[in-house]
Amino acid sequence: MQHEFSQEQTGLAGVWSVRSRLEAALATCWQAAIVHPALPNVPDLQGQIALRRVDAPMGVVYSSAIAPRLAANLGIPTEDLAIRLAESWPASTADKADWADSPLRVAQKHLVQIHLGDRLLAAWLQQFTKPAECQSPNCFSELATDLALPNSAPLTHAQPSPGLFQDELFQDKCFEIQAAHARCCNLLALAERVGLVRFEVSGAIEGELAWPMPIPWLTAEGTLRTQAPAEQRLIGHLLDSVDALGSIQHGSAIALALSLSRCVYDFDASCRIFGDVAVNQLELAQARLGLVRAAQQTLRWLLEGPLRVAAPCSL
Repeated sequence: MQHEFSQEQTGLAGVWSVRSRLEAALATCWQAAIVHPALPNVPDLQGQIALRRVDAPMGVVYSSAIAPRLAANLGIPTEDLAIRLAESWPASTADKADWADSPLRVAQKHLVQIHLGDRLLAAWLQQFTKPAECQSPNCFSELATDLALPNSAPLTHAQPSPGLFQDELFQDKCFEIQAAHARCCNLLALAERVGLVRFEVSGAIEGELAWPMPIPWLTAEGTLRTQAPAEQRLIGHLLDSVDALGSIQHGSAIALALSLSRCVYDFDASCRIFGDVAVNQLELAQARLGLVRAAQQTLRWLLEGPLRVAAPCSL
């Protein structure tokens, strides 16, 4: 049996899923785009959009392939239907600051793709500056019997107790994730010591960030500072993680956390924060620290929530 965890259970209070909000906005837009006197039975599209994040050379893109199915049901050419949606999107989102800089485009004549705007991404990332305490492990107590491993390490899904090799393999993966979380904590602690950031309570890096507030995510031109490939990959995996946490299962939690951890290692190796960057590009250093904070929070939720292991600040 697999178990799902709500966002509340994993400590994701206050951080909203971009994909979920986009799907709701897109469903409303679809309804407006296809309403026509000749189409009295317009389907309810809430929960049917099925957006997914796709790899893009630059930026963050969510895509949906619902147009062909709707076109077949409604008797409208697929390309015409997709274009109608693209034309309806600006008007349907004009009064919503969240999506004002996130255009919708048609690709391959039927895919509808939303390109997330930099202001939206900055607002989303800013949420991680506030503390989001993980729920007590007691909220998973009903799973303890089936999921416990030696030394309190859990399985990724409920099954009969595996052999020693499987136990060690899981623990090795968890250690890799814990090490990434500890590295994030170390970077944040060092940043506070050298004066790049300040927390409400000195030394309490999991508490609320006091300065800079807000983090300087955007340049004077309104573009995201963190445009390097490793930064963009980390942002994409953070989005994927938060999108998944609302219905995450044990079988996928370990893979999700490992992918995010490896993005953290790649970012750490590729994107300097201290030294000449801190001296000459302070705002870039602080924006990169904002990504570190977001990764630390998300890894902590994954470790203490569905993976049921500790999220140490040092190893």
